[in-house]
Amino acid sequence: MTEAFKFLAYALPIYFGWLADTKYGRFKMICWGVAVCGVAHIIMIISALPPVLQSGKAMGPFALSLYMLSIGAAQFKPNISPTVIDQSPHKFAHVVTDTNGERVIVDPEESINSVMLWFYLLINIGACFGIPTTYLAKIVGYWAAYLIPTILYLMLPPLLWYLNPRLVKQPPGGSDLGNVFKVLGDIFAHGGLARIGRKGFWELGKPSVRRAAGSTKVYEYDDQFVNDVRRTFQACGIFLFSPIWQINDGGLGAAANALTAGMDTNGLPNDLLDNLNSVSIVIMVPIMNHLIYPFLRKRGIKWGPISRMTFGFALGTVGSVGYSILQYFVYKTSPCGWNSTTCAQILPEGETTVSTVSYAYYAIPVIITAISEIFVNVTAYGIAYSRAPKNMKGLVASLNLAMTAISAAIGLATAPAIRDPYLIWAFAGPTIAGGTLTIIFWFTFRHIDKEEFVLNTDFNDLKKDSDRESDEERLPEPKTIDEKKAIGDAKS
Repeated sequence: MTEAFKFLAYALPIYFGWLADTKYGRFKMICWGVAVCGVAHIIMIISALPPVLQSGKAMGPFALSLYMLSIGAAQFKPNISPTVIDQSPHKFAHVVTDTNGERVIVDPEESINSVMLWFYLLINIGACFGIPTTYLAKIVGYWAAYLIPTILYLMLPPLLWYLNPRLVKQPPGGSDLGNVFKVLGDIFAHGGLARIGRKGFWELGKPSVRRAAGSTKVYEYDDQFVNDVRRTFQACGIFLFSPIWQINDGGLGAAANALTAGMDTNGLPNDLLDNLNSVSIVIMVPIMNHLIYPFLRKRGIKWGPISRMTFGFALGTVGSVGYSILQYFVYKTSPCGWNSTTCAQILPEGETTVSTVSYAYYAIPVIITAISEIFVNVTAYGIAYSRAPKNMKGLVASLNLAMTAISAAIGLATAPAIRDPYLIWAFAGPTIAGGTLTIIFWFTFRHIDKEEFVLNTDFNDLKKDSDRESDEERLPEPKTIDEKKAIGDAKS
């Protein structure tokens, strides 16, 4: 059920991201998602009340709440990160004077990375509540474990109401998806099939090229849009490397739970140390934002998005090696040998049924793979926003999220194999694949680090509600920003 929930929560955003782009807008979709999740939280508490559990009828309302939660999350997830980035005032490079009187260039790419780091930190502060709720579930009951996040969650509606007029919003403008298919249609109609993966593939779809070849067709897009489509497909290619890394962040399916089931936890809940994932991220984000990245910038070292993601993939692979080693030693020291996970069902009651390997060692791969998320997930948010056409940002963000759905689907498909005595390979198999794909990823996309950073955004659309009302009263001429000129002026 957990893997099915994860699959829905990360696959359905493709629909809701597209819907937000085309018809309803991102903020409205966020509000709907919050409402659905709020109802789901309440139903989940009811399903876990002792009388309901004792009646034997808890599964129905629990399943309803779980899958309602996945639908609400699917509405929220693809729209929140683009909305957060929309609030950044640094959309193009410009010069400012710092507190020391020194004139410096504000880099929009670094600004967005910083915003997304704080965004990811806040996500994981929320996830840290998994630590007390783990104990609440064990000592008090699951109803108490669900009640705490519900109380916190009910603060969201008034917060959204307060923020509504104060947020910069990108209004729905109809999806560019139809034009994407038109571009691809033109390319394949003029010999593109033979040029897939080769230089000049995207040139075949540019209106200027088609007109030069004698076309009289009226185009609803320009050459720049075709460049945006190329960048979007590059982003999707980057995202395709994420599922194996995500699997390495804990092994296939429930392999991590199976590993800890055979370890000596000294009475601790066997999922407690999984929460070190969030704690590690909360500690590391300020270090990266205030120490590491500024240190690199001061020395003129540009750590581009592909370099950061490659480093994250490599860290994930190293962490996954740790899981494999731990599982090997658990099998070696378990009283039941290669049946460590089900040892309690094999040996008589009262006998030792766990390995002598301390549960504390499990923290090492958890922390390493958690740190890798700072380099992969945070960077992917920025890539999804910056490389998508202005009316496809929700959709492209959802395609990034869909990689988690793919990893969940792989976990579901391999569920029968997640058992003794095959658990070492549940970790080692993805580890080998992850290490191989990390090398391929670097050599495939490293050129992107040298590309100029561009935000495909209509700055005139990014306004607060109060600004829109003022515009309607004044009816001014629309203003435009020449990005290349602004960047050139800033550098000069």
